[in-house]
This record gives sequence, C-alpha cells and structure tokens, in this order.
Amino acid sequence: MSEWQTKSSKVVYENPWLIIKEDEVVMPNGKDGLYGVVSSKSDAVFVVPIDTAGNTYLVQQEHYTTRELAWQCIAGRTDGEPAEIAAKRELLEEAGLAAEQITIMSSARTATGMTTFRTSLCLAEHLSEDMSHFDSGEINQVKKVPLADIPRLIFAGEIAATESIAALLMATEYLKIHRKNHAPN
Repeated sequence: MSEWQTKSSKVVYENPWLIIKEDEVVMPNGKDGLYGVVSSKSDAVFVVPIDTAGNTYLVQQEHYTTRELAWQCIAGRTDGEPAEIAAKRELLEEAGLAAEQITIMSSARTATGMTTFRTSLCLAEHLSEDMSHFDSGEINQVKKVPLADIPRLIFAGEIAATESIAALLMATEYLKIHRKNHAPN
C-alpha cells in the first residue's frame, strides 16, 4: 500500500482560531478523494484538578456550537505557551484555582478523520483558591465532584465532551497507577 498524496490544497475558510482546507488527495489504495481538514492555530490543554480529598472540579459551560449547558474539564488553548503554563492559566480563569504542580499525563488528538487538533491531558495538584483571574463570563458554574463519581456521570450522559471524558478517565487510571493515595475507590 502506498502513502497518501496531496494533489491540491486550498484554504476555504480562516479566522483567528482555525483554518479549513479542502484537499484533493490520492488515497493509499490509489483512489482519488476529497478531504476537508480543520486545523487549529493553537494546541489545547484539558486539565483535571485533584484536591487532597480525591475530588476534581468540573465547569459548566454553554458552547455556541451545541447551545447546551454541559459539564466538562477545565480546558483552553495554549496560544504558544508550554502546556504546563497554559494549564495553570486555564485553571485560574475557569475554576478560580491555582495549582503548584501540573503533570502532563499524555497527549491526544481529536476527530482525526477531519482535524489536526492536538491536546495535552493534564493533572493539576496541590490546589488553592485564587479568584484573581476567574472569568465569570465564560463559565456558568464550577462543581467539586469526587473523582470516584466520574464514571457514573459519564455513563449518565452528564459529561459528554469526548476530550473531557478522555482526560477524566485518564486521570482516574493515572492516579491508580502512580498515586494510590488519591485513587478513587
């Protein structure tokens, strides 16, 4: 099987946050194809804060695209910053929390059949309240939840954003492996 070939590529839309291209390709099987490719102009971070009691914090937000209030992880763009710095910034802005320690658990890609989005999945620990940069216009509500309750909330459909699901489940497993004293029961 041969590799993908790009016959032509044109930008069909661009704004300050993303670029959408339409690519004419030759697929590995030799057939011609057409792909719409969405590229973000910034990587992202998804942050799972964990306090000493084994709780995490979710934010409730309404996104224009879905027009639904949804519980999800703290998240945002890196805007060229290292992921650890961006994670600390997003944690302050979205949850009013400061973290002494950020651990990048892994990286992930979103909707790989049509996007190039790259995300760092981060664990935030040694938390303290700091409302100095909290952006109340972006977040509807912040909720403290036992990490042990996260699977139930996911299966109940209360957490539905795939990146948040990945980050939360990864944090649960990461803590089971690396930090047994914080692992959910």
